[in-house]
Order: sequence, then C-alpha cells, then structure tokens
Amino acid sequence: MEFNQEFWVTLVFTFINIIVLYIILKKLLFKPVAKHIDDRSKKIQEALDLAEEAKKKVDEMKEEYDSKLRLAKEEGDKIVEDYKKMADKQYEIAVATAKKDADLIIEKAKKELEVEKEQLVSEIKKEVINLVLTASQKVVKQNLDNETNRKLISDFIQDKTIS
Repeated sequence: MEFNQEFWVTLVFTFINIIVLYIILKKLLFKPVAKHIDDRSKKIQEALDLAEEAKKKVDEMKEEYDSKLRLAKEEGDKIVEDYKKMADKQYEIAVATAKKDADLIIEKAKKELEVEKEQLVSEIKKEVINLVLTASQKVVKQNLDNETNRKLISDFIQDKTIS
C-alpha cells in the first residue's frame, strides 16, 4: 500500500483545520453558548427559588388566615353564647316580673274582696240590728232611745262574732 504524499499533506491540513475550527468554535460558539446556558440555568433556579418563597409565603398566609378564621369563629360562638345567656336572664327577669305583677294583682284582689266582705258583713250587721230592733220593739211594745238600742245590739253582735 502506497501512500502518497499528497494524502499525508491533506490529512495534516485537515487535522489542522479541524483543530483550528475547534478552537474558533470553542471561543466563538461553545463558550458563549455555555455561558448562555449557565445564565439561563441561574435564571431558572432564581425563578424556582422565588416560586418556593412565594409558596412558603402563601402557606404562611393560609395558616394565618386559618388561625384568624378559627379565632373569629370562636369569638362568634362566644358572642352567640353571651347573647343566649343575656336572653335567658331577660326571660327570667320577665317571668319574675310577670309573677310579681300577678302576685300583686292577686293580693290586690284579695284585699278588695276582704274590703267588700267587711262592707257586706257591716251591712248585714246593720240589717240584723234593724231587724232585731224592729222585732224587739214589737215584742216589748216600748221604744227606748233608738241610739242606745242600736249601741246595745251592736255590742251584743260584736261580742257574739268575736267569740
């Protein structure tokens, strides 16, 4: 096998061209592309970091919101409970007032009945005194002093009703 000189020269120049092309591509293409890829990777990482921070903030805000919501619910429950207690107290006061008013009305009615009873008893006593006087006048056929008769009969009736 014979190699000719031209082949070797072409081979050497091809290697030199490849090496020169590689160096040129490395300086002009590979380094800028690698730098661009690194920059892009950094930007992507920064975006991921920002997204992670935003997610943490959102989680913190959600926890804070849940906490505030829980507190608001507890406070609302407490307010409702307080108003229920106040309503129960108002109900008890209203019932007590109504009962007191009813007791006063009953007591007043009893007093009025007692007064009417005393008036009726007094009228009956007067009637009885008049009947007794009339009957005694007819029986005795004489009339003592009318006022004295009434006093005697009234004292007699009082003595009988007390004992």
